[in-house]
Amino acid sequence: MKRGLYYVLICLVGLTAFSCNKQLEITPVDQIPDARFWSTERDLDGSVAGAYALLRKTLSESPRVSNAADLNGYHPRHYMYGDRRGLIFASVAQDPLRSTLDADLKQNRIRTVIGGTRQWDEILFNWASFYQIVEQCNLVIENAHRVADNQFITYTREMYVAEARFIRAFTYFYMVRVWGDVPLNTKSRTTEKLARTDMNTVLDFVETELKTAEADLLKDYAQSGRNAIRATKGTVHATLAHVLAWRHKDAEAVSYATKVIDGGVYRLLTVSPGSTADKVNYMNIWKGKSAEGIFEIEFDAASGEYGTNGSLANLTLFGGVYASRKEPLWGISYIKKNVAIDGTVSWVKTRVDDPRVFFPDTTKDLRYTTNFDKAINFNPGNTFVFRKYGFAVDPVQNLFEANIVIFRVADIMLLRAECNARLLNYGPARADLDAIRNRAGLEAWTGTDADLYLEIFRERTRELLGEGHYFYDLVRTGYITEQDPEIVSTKPDMTQADFDEGAWTWPVSNRAFTDNPNIQQLRYWQRY
Repeated sequence: MKRGLYYVLICLVGLTAFSCNKQLEITPVDQIPDARFWSTERDLDGSVAGAYALLRKTLSESPRVSNAADLNGYHPRHYMYGDRRGLIFASVAQDPLRSTLDADLKQNRIRTVIGGTRQWDEILFNWASFYQIVEQCNLVIENAHRVADNQFITYTREMYVAEARFIRAFTYFYMVRVWGDVPLNTKSRTTEKLARTDMNTVLDFVETELKTAEADLLKDYAQSGRNAIRATKGTVHATLAHVLAWRHKDAEAVSYATKVIDGGVYRLLTVSPGSTADKVNYMNIWKGKSAEGIFEIEFDAASGEYGTNGSLANLTLFGGVYASRKEPLWGISYIKKNVAIDGTVSWVKTRVDDPRVFFPDTTKDLRYTTNFDKAINFNPGNTFVFRKYGFAVDPVQNLFEANIVIFRVADIMLLRAECNARLLNYGPARADLDAIRNRAGLEAWTGTDADLYLEIFRERTRELLGEGHYFYDLVRTGYITEQDPEIVSTKPDMTQADFDEGAWTWPVSNRAFTDNPNIQQLRYWQRY
């Protein structure tokens, strides 16, 4: 075995992504030869890179069909948790893993109804991969002191530890948004049979860790492209803004969002009317490492990192230019109001073939004119291509390199607007909302203060479509339990009583209960 994690994990990517010109397996961290490993800055840098790689592998992981020749990841974690769960996307044809998936998701019976579907319990319900990330970070934090002071040339020991703290804190925040209460472990190689920790205790830990990490992280890197793919002070500030907004600590969330927006490292890209260069720069946000990107999971063909599994590009691209298939695997969807001749109203889940449902102004709205294209070769009913992730390495083989954009400036500005609206600070909330609308080529919003909070939610839906935010936005704003479909219709069925019992979370995999009597399902998932 080659020495250390640098050779093993730095090249690790998603299940069907390719890096270092071959697919790699994870080497368990308990196989690292400790006595020889923690000797140089290179060892420590490689260990931190391994944590980022494990994060990439985890967020892009997906159940697959049993056909070995089919490399498609039909249900990748990041987009299942953040988008598909909220019904903003749906299968175009019959889902190859479960034909009734969209109806099942709407009814929110995903443990009893979908849990038996191949790999759902093993992957989407299973938090084990997230705890591999935590384990990697724990090892770095516990062993960084073993590298001698004279070994540090490029960065400091404290910076590497701060990166590990950030990744660990981000991972716990991500898990809380998926499962609610999760076991909190801060020691490597623990054998304790840990119970689930109350999510507020976990989030207290996350806040403390992020604030501790901030002091030792760089403001920015000499290579600006690294600012989105390695932790900086701004990355911490953006994560804290989301953590605090999730907890409705709105004044503090506004403060951290402002640090990002005014920090001088990241900026909202501007697009001048008629400027082709500006339009290309805007589209490259989702290729990755733009000035707007704050934290991203990198897929870069130049480094040999690309793939099909786990990419929204693979799920949404088609039409002969961007991919060879004649229809996408996932299509944008919504729950549509139908009014019969007799006046009877029904609400029906519907595929969006014409994106004007979301973007009424198709002559001005940048999100429409750049992120959608007409297909050339397509099956009926599949006219428009959602090309936000339209960066193909090989459209015939369906290989893509678009990054997973976790946080970007437009997201943080609209998050600040949301928090200010909850605080009844309507002027600043409108200013941020209008800044995003103006960048998209639209006029200032003219609605009432009473409708502002809902409009910010709708603007986040338009601006961040397909970026893994929609379901979390439903939960954070409280619209997940809205019973009036005229206000919010596209969401799973959920009452406030269901929400209080944990219906907004995901069930825990059966594997978590193996030899651990201290783990329990939340009350809702004990029933459903």
